[in-house]
Amino acid sequence: MARYIAVIHGWHVDSNGFGVHELNAIDKESAYKEAVLLKHKRESTFDRCAFTVVEIDDNERMARKLTLRERLTGRTNP
Repeated sequence: MARYIAVIHGWHVDSNGFGVHELNAIDKESAYKEAVLLKHKRESTFDRCAFTVVEIDDNERMARKLTLRERLTGRTNP
């Protein structure tokens, strides 16, 4: 069974850049809906956001932080 994470990026001056959130979703569609909700919670008048959903296997662990390209595309390099 796969797990899903949402990578959210904001463009505000005070933004910390990327935020990574583990989602409680059972499939990709519900993960997308949960990510949309997180994005809308973060957005404000001067802080626009974008997101991508990344699927991770249960036995897969990230030994490093995602690169900028991986965060934007939602795909990890092998």
